[in-house]
Amino acid sequence: MNYSPDEASTVMVDVVFSLEDGTVGDDHSHSLSLAVRRALPWFDEEPEAGILPLSGLARGNDCMSFVGRRSRLVLRLPMRRVASADFLAGARLDLDGVALTVGASSIRPLFPARGVVYSHFVSVGADDEMEFLERCTSLLAERGLKPQLITGKARELHTAEGMVRGFSLMLHGLGAADSLAVQEAGLGAHRALGCGLFIPHKSVVAVGE
Repeated sequence: MNYSPDEASTVMVDVVFSLEDGTVGDDHSHSLSLAVRRALPWFDEEPEAGILPLSGLARGNDCMSFVGRRSRLVLRLPMRRVASADFLAGARLDLDGVALTVGASSIRPLFPARGVVYSHFVSVGADDEMEFLERCTSLLAERGLKPQLITGKARELHTAEGMVRGFSLMLHGLGAADSLAVQEAGLGAHRALGCGLFIPHKSVVAVGE
């Protein structure tokens, strides 16, 4: 779908970094979060900033994944932090003893989703699916948003502070402005671990992917 530049968010943007070939552990979200936040000390001052799951990985053996030329590190950041984020270009991030080398950056605007947005992991402090849906519905209603919610897979993530649990989540029935607002603000906690960050989705099919 084609978008015009004036439809893009003026608040948040995705900063996309290429990556050099290598490997990462399958459970790398916590170590990636720590490494990025060490490299960008201001990151924790931005509550809506987040780190999307690494994309373009190929599954390897022994709980490892391969990083290749199509792999990307994506930071969702306020517009005012874009220039500061470029400090990551050329950095070697230490992920529990495994080096992840970051390449050049590019900017990917956020656009309305035309009705459907998806997050692979939303955490609102509820392990039970019904309680999870109730909390998500309440949090969205506080912002004047009343989409239809579809949960997918239960998720869990190990961190030094304990286990983070949640579900994948799809929101549909949103207008263009509301779908963009969800991408800008996210939902729930742990944005630096990749949680609560939404991307446009083609349909309500395969929410658990």
